[in-house]
Amino acid sequence: MRRSRNSRGFTLAELITVVGIVAILASIALPVASFGIRRQKEIELREKLRKITEAIDRYHELRVANPPNNIKAPPDLAVGSYPKSLEELAKPIELSNGKSVRLLRERDLIDPMTGKADWICLADTDEPDASGSQSGQSRNVFEVRSNSHTLSLDGKTHYNEW
Repeated sequence: MRRSRNSRGFTLAELITVVGIVAILASIALPVASFGIRRQKEIELREKLRKITEAIDRYHELRVANPPNNIKAPPDLAVGSYPKSLEELAKPIELSNGKSVRLLRERDLIDPMTGKADWICLADTDEPDASGSQSGQSRNVFEVRSNSHTLSLDGKTHYNEW
């Protein structure tokens, strides 16, 4: 059978043109998508820092509260009224009124920038500009920061300074 000149299909020039256009669009879309993902991680980091800070504050309130809303058997009073580690906030805390409360979920302890539960922890006796220590190595946990040294999208601060 012979093919006629009017047969349907794409020529090589048309295919090269389409591939070129798709490549140009992809090169524009990838940086935009990457920026969006990083922006979402920043939002998630802010939210997790807020949750952890609120949990630390709530733990502190429970330790110093008057009965019946305080912790039933507070662990080691030598560390003060702040949690000894972040993991302590994710465990159920039994109150003196018989109720149990969990201040954080395990997944709230994952740093979105590093993908691990490796926050920088500052104790209540540390200086505000101190570099802190890895999670679980300080005397207690008064404040947390991300362990990521990456420059944030604002171009001025690093995530571990938040």
